[in-house]
Amino acid sequence: MKKTASLLLASSLLLSALPASAFAQAQEPTLTRAQVVDYLLSITDDYAPNVGKSDILKGDAKGNTAESRPVSRIEALVMLGRAFPNLPTPVGNDLRQIGTPASFKDVPTWAQSELSRLAKAGIVNGTAEGELGSSDPVTREQLETFTHRAMALEGSNPRDDYYEYINKKWLNASTIGAGELSNGVFNEMTAENDARISDMIGQIAAKPQTPGSVEQKIADFYGNALDIEHRNKQGIQPIAGYLKSIDQAASVQQLLDATMKIEHDLATGSLLTFGVMSDAKDSSKNALYFGALATTLDKNSYTSDNAAVQELYVGYLTGLFRLGGSDEKTAQTQAQSVFAFEKQLASASMDPQDKNDVSKYYNPHTKKQFEALFPGIDTGKILKELGLDSADKIIVMDPGLTKQSAELLTDKNLDALKAYAKAMLLSGTGSVLSEDFEKLSEDFQAKMYGVEGQKTRQQKAVALTQSVMSDYLGQTFAERYFSPQAKQDVEKMVGEFIGVYKQRIQNLDWMSETTKAKAVKKLETMKIKVGYPDEWNDSLKNVSIVSVKNGGSLFDNFVAISKAAKQEMIASLGKPADKDAWAVSVYTVNAFYNPLNNEIVFPAGILQAPFYDIKAKPETNMGAIGMVIAHEISHAFDNLGASYDENGNAVDWWTKEDYARFQEKLQRVIQYYDGVEIIPGVTNNGALTVSENVADLGGMAASLQVLSQMQNPDYKAYFEGYATIWRTTMSREAAAYMSTIDTHSANKVRVNRTIGNFPQFYEAFGVTDKDAMYVAPEDRVSIW
Repeated sequence: MKKTASLLLASSLLLSALPASAFAQAQEPTLTRAQVVDYLLSITDDYAPNVGKSDILKGDAKGNTAESRPVSRIEALVMLGRAFPNLPTPVGNDLRQIGTPASFKDVPTWAQSELSRLAKAGIVNGTAEGELGSSDPVTREQLETFTHRAMALEGSNPRDDYYEYINKKWLNASTIGAGELSNGVFNEMTAENDARISDMIGQIAAKPQTPGSVEQKIADFYGNALDIEHRNKQGIQPIAGYLKSIDQAASVQQLLDATMKIEHDLATGSLLTFGVMSDAKDSSKNALYFGALATTLDKNSYTSDNAAVQELYVGYLTGLFRLGGSDEKTAQTQAQSVFAFEKQLASASMDPQDKNDVSKYYNPHTKKQFEALFPGIDTGKILKELGLDSADKIIVMDPGLTKQSAELLTDKNLDALKAYAKAMLLSGTGSVLSEDFEKLSEDFQAKMYGVEGQKTRQQKAVALTQSVMSDYLGQTFAERYFSPQAKQDVEKMVGEFIGVYKQRIQNLDWMSETTKAKAVKKLETMKIKVGYPDEWNDSLKNVSIVSVKNGGSLFDNFVAISKAAKQEMIASLGKPADKDAWAVSVYTVNAFYNPLNNEIVFPAGILQAPFYDIKAKPETNMGAIGMVIAHEISHAFDNLGASYDENGNAVDWWTKEDYARFQEKLQRVIQYYDGVEIIPGVTNNGALTVSENVADLGGMAASLQVLSQMQNPDYKAYFEGYATIWRTTMSREAAAYMSTIDTHSANKVRVNRTIGNFPQFYEAFGVTDKDAMYVAPEDRVSIW
C-alpha cells in the first residue's frame, strides 16, 4: 500500500490533465471572454451564488465588454478571481503545498491586486521564472486547471472535489510531526502503535532481566540506543580501520578484497549486492539474486539534472566524508566523484515501474555466464567469500545496471570506486555511530523533503529497537492488541471477498473460459495471513546483546544482529522457501500481496480504527478495511501479479488473445490516471502507478459489490470511509519527490480519480456532467 522515502536518508489538488507549467503553447482552441464567463457562471452557484455576469465581466470606460474577443491569461484569471470572491486563506495542507507564492513581473497594474490574491491562494504559478505570460491565450483545459485549484481550496462541494470535501477540516488543522515526512491515517496509527511499543519496552527495561533472555536483549539494546554519550565517545573509531583499508587499496581487486573483509567482519561493505529469495520460476525453493552496484537516491534524482538536488546530495556526501576523517577539500572532491559515479549507474538502471516486472528482473545466469559479465574481477572469489558459491545460478535483476557496473569496475575508476565504497560504509553504519551522523541526515531530509524538527532520543531508540526486535515485541503486541477473535473475523471477511472476486472473474465478458478457470484457481489457492504468524520466529536466539556497562555497544549489537541475518540468508540458499514466514512485523501499518507466495498479508498493526472499527457503520468499514482487502486481492491480477500462477511461479497462464485484451485495458488505466495534477506543476505518472491503480479499481468494484448485497446500503458512508483513510499532508518538496518514486498515485488522486468510475458515487451525491468530479461513461475504466 503506502510507501515512504528511504530510511537511509531518514503519497494533490485536482482532476485537470494539464500541469500549470505547461502553458507555453496551447494546442486546443482558445477561449473567448464570453466563453470564460459562461463557464464560470456554470459553477459559481456552489461557491458564490450572488455573483452574476456583470460581476465577472467588466467592460471598458464606455461599457464595451468585447465578449467575442479571445481572452488573455491575465483576463481569465481576474475573471476567475471575481467568480471566487471569498477564497479562504490557505492554512494547513493548502499552505504547506503552495510553498512560496509566485510573483510576476509581467502583470499590468490594473490586475496586480487580484493576481496577488490568487498567487497567495496557490491558484496561479508562472510559465517561467517571474513571468505569468499575461497576454498568452487560454484554453478550456487551462481554465479548468485554475478553477479546480480554487474548488480544492474551498473544499465545500463533494461533486467537484470529494477528497477535499471529506477531509477539509482535518487537512486545514493538519500538522506534521517532528522528523516526519508526512502525516495521515497511516502516520497516526503508526504513532499509536509506537507509543504502545514504547510502553512495552519501558516496562521491560524497568525490571531485572535474566541474562540471555528475550527481556535482557530488548532492554540492553534499547539502553545502548539511548546512550548517545557512549556513541559520541566512540566516534568513528568502530569503522576507522576499515576506511583506512579502503584508502590503501592500489587496485580494484585490492579494493574488493578490503570490502570482503569488511563484509566478513560487519555483515556490510560489499560493493556488489546479492540477496536470497524465492525463485520466481520455481517459488518452492530459494535462489540467488544479484543487484549490482547500488545508488543511494532514486533514479530520477540523478537523471533529472536538478541542480538543487545535486547540490543537496553532494553536501550530504561531503559531510559524510568529513565525519570519516577527510579534510574539507578532499571531502568535496570525493563527494562530487561519488555523485558522478552514481549518476552513471542510475542512468543505466531500470525505471522504477519496471523493477517488479518479472519479465525484466528475472535474468538467470550460470556461474560461468555470470563471471563473463565481469571480465575484470574474480566474481567466483567474491561468491565464495560471501558464502554464496553453492548457487547453481545467479539471477541478474537489472541487466543495464549490471553492464554499467562491470564497465566501471576497472582500475581507471579506482579513486571513484574507493570514494563510493567509503560513502556506502559511512552511510550504512552512520545510524549506530555518533550523533553527528544523525544531525547530517536530518539536515539533508529537512532541505530535500521539507522535513521539520527532529525526533527525541527516546523516539529514535524505540524506533531502532522495534526494527531489530520485531519478532520479540510483535508477539507481545499481538497478545495485547489483536485478539484471536479479531483474527478469525478478518479471515472470514477475506474469504468472503475472495468469493465475490471469483464471481466477478466468472462474469467477465473479455476473458475466455480457459483463462478464467486458471484465475479462479489462483484465488482458491491464495494464502491468507492475518494479524500475526501461527508460529513465532526467534532469529536472535543465538545472538548476544551486551550492554555498554558490560563492555558492549550499539555498534557491536547492530553488527551481531546483522551477522545473524546474513547467516540465516546464506543458509536458506537452495533450500525450500519458507512460505509461512512473515516479511513484516505484526505492528506494521500496511498490507500487501506477495506474488511469489500468492498470499495476502494483513498485519495486526493495520487492523484497527479507522481501517477496522467495530464501532463504525458496516458501510464505513467496507470503504476502509473492505476496500483494503479487495485491493490486495486485486494485486494478484494487476500488471505485475498477473504474471504469476497459483503457486507463485512466473509462468504464462493466459491465452494470447486474453492477454492482449488485458494489455489494452492496462493502457486505458495508464492514460486515465496520467497527468492528473498533484500540486501545481507536478502531475501523476500513470505508467509508474498502474499496478496500484488497477488494485484500487478492482478493490472498489469488489467491495461495492459486497456492499450492494446489504439491505439499503449507505453508499455515502462507504465513500467517506474510503476517502478518510487516505487523508494525508506533506511538504511541497516531499509531494514532488514522491511523484517520481511512489508506485501509488498521490492519495487525493487515488480517491477522486478512482471513485469517478462508479455509478454509486454519482447516485449518492447527485453528480452530473456539470460537476468537476464527473467522468463521461465512455471515459471510465475497468478491468476486474
